[in-house]
Amino acid sequence: MIAELGIVTTGLAFAAALYAIVAALAGARLHRDEWVVSARNAALLTFPLLTVAAGVLVYALLNHHYEIAYVWQTTDNATPSFYLYTALWGSQAGSLLFWSWLMSAFTFAALLLNWQGERRLMPFVIVATMATLGFFLILNVFIENPFARYWVTPTSSTPVKSVFPITGNAEVFYPTDGTGLNPLLRHIGMVIHPPMLYLGYVGFVIPFAFAFAALATGQLGSSWIRATRSWALVAWMFLSIGLLLGGRWAYDVLGWGGYWGWDPVENAALLPWLTGTAFLHSAVVQEKRGMLKFWNMLLVVITFLLVILGTFATRSGVVSSVHSFAESNVGRPMFSFLGLSAIASIALLAWRQQRGDLRGSDELDSLLSRESFFLLNNWMFLGLTIVILWGTWAEAITTIAVDLGLRDTIINLGPDYFPPVVRPFLIGIFILMGIAPLAAWRRTTAERLGRAVAIPLLLSLLIIVALVFTGTNNVMALLGYFLVAFAGFATITEIWKGVAARHRRGEGVLPAFANLVGRDRHRYGGYFIHIGMVVLGLGVIGSTSFQQITQQTVEPGQQIQLGDYTLQYNALYNAQADDGRQMTIARATVYKDGELVGHVRPRRDVFYSWDAGQGRMVATTNMSIPGAYSTLGGDFYAIITFWEGNRVTFRVYLNPLIDFVWLGGVILVLGTFVALWPSRRPAMVAQRTAPAGASAPAAGGD
Repeated sequence: MIAELGIVTTGLAFAAALYAIVAALAGARLHRDEWVVSARNAALLTFPLLTVAAGVLVYALLNHHYEIAYVWQTTDNATPSFYLYTALWGSQAGSLLFWSWLMSAFTFAALLLNWQGERRLMPFVIVATMATLGFFLILNVFIENPFARYWVTPTSSTPVKSVFPITGNAEVFYPTDGTGLNPLLRHIGMVIHPPMLYLGYVGFVIPFAFAFAALATGQLGSSWIRATRSWALVAWMFLSIGLLLGGRWAYDVLGWGGYWGWDPVENAALLPWLTGTAFLHSAVVQEKRGMLKFWNMLLVVITFLLVILGTFATRSGVVSSVHSFAESNVGRPMFSFLGLSAIASIALLAWRQQRGDLRGSDELDSLLSRESFFLLNNWMFLGLTIVILWGTWAEAITTIAVDLGLRDTIINLGPDYFPPVVRPFLIGIFILMGIAPLAAWRRTTAERLGRAVAIPLLLSLLIIVALVFTGTNNVMALLGYFLVAFAGFATITEIWKGVAARHRRGEGVLPAFANLVGRDRHRYGGYFIHIGMVVLGLGVIGSTSFQQITQQTVEPGQQIQLGDYTLQYNALYNAQADDGRQMTIARATVYKDGELVGHVRPRRDVFYSWDAGQGRMVATTNMSIPGAYSTLGGDFYAIITFWEGNRVTFRVYLNPLIDFVWLGGVILVLGTFVALWPSRRPAMVAQRTAPAGASAPAAGGD
């Protein structure tokens, strides 16, 4: 009955999503508000239905119901209970169900929270969200059903995976153990990392739904921006956390010696983060000045399409990645959905633009203005998106072109492609991060702007002079430090000006700071996010520009010198973990400037599973787990690459300032929480309360 309950609830959720689409379209077309209300209720119903379905699958995973194929494929009797939950998103079918459940949850919240304020947009918000959810449920119900079972027919002992019995008298195949969770997922980072990415991906569907509704109804003022800015910020925050946790997982588990390798799936998650960041900046301009209407619509559409593209990248097998699922049958339908979404969205956007409905209410008054710098910043983010997109998909695109006879060679751009093409855009972004907050809205003069940036520039130059005198001679690193220091000092200067103004009126410094932030949390939360990016930037520059690496083979008692550190290899021993993996562990001591500072235990983990064909246990996964001695100044990081007897080959890294990457990420997330927290100042614009089926006012009206 467990599998049947999951099958029924996912099927009912799919039916509810289809009904919601039809009822919402009919209600909007015929101005029947009761039909739109019915569509809303059907859309809301998908959440409890999919909650039951996801709960059923979790129950089956926790209780080892191996008659369900997904449970057999992702768990075994030795899987620790903690990681049985991880199995929900550990493979294709379960992750699709998890995606669908999150989509229904976001839709549930968006419809309840925005129903009264944005009634005119609601029919098409329902259409966009339920169409997206309905597509993923098609994958779950018809292609990758997580509740499919193994059946054995009377004429064959070979089990067949199917939702329903192959014949009327087929019996369920009951294995006594499963194949186990992918060992790469047995890490605390992978317990949290995929859900954060999914929350980010799914969260960006909500701004797209409101943008789609605004295009469909002609409500093209700033109302949809106000309705969705917080949703976009929530999605951006979760995507940021997911990217940071993915970097930490790679650093701890993959033995790269780093946290970012320009892997295609890493890039797939980064791309919507970039365009989402651009949207959050330009949304401020539209809300403040009524400008950039077309640009904001385009950014939201692109972000949604990149979310679907990223989901396609992990599931199609088109790009090869350590992060991706195995190739499956979902690739073609997902690509079709991506194409249809792109055609529908771009056609609607082009139609509104051709009609002149997306003209801004104001034009740029001066190139020296905050809105102008915001726009330049967005161009930098879009350029960065394009070069990373091309680097990620060049091989797949040119392979198709070769197959079609359009070109003769395939372009394969490896990790070395990215740093040179990305660097100019990052330089521009950090320059604008420093200048934009100091520029006035509408118009500023070069003299006034020069006075505003003088102190941040002077402080940044002093930092560079100090670095040069202490022996730093890497020109690109010095440039990077100058830019991030400038952005940081500019942000701090802007905050201090507000605090100083309140202090002159008699407030203490700390109360002035608290009141300043409390009055405009969105603005100052954004400044804290900038500070987080500055700290993160310091970590990236230090860990990439000054990383030192050595690889040596040593025997017990011998040492490896790297920078100020010495690694002394002491012994090698074997151990077996509770989950069955075999561990080869090296005991080593770390010295700095001749003084003992710590001990590290780099190891190699080998996971085994039963191979029925060979009739024995075989090694399936081999992982290098580093041993690291960490300080705020950097990590001394060692991995085992090879061993024979007691002789061990170590690869040792010195990663300066790498903890600033994680510290910057924490500040960034805290800043996002500040920006999301409601400000104490009264709302500037009244909410809309017109019925959902009412006719729209003139296009572009507010």
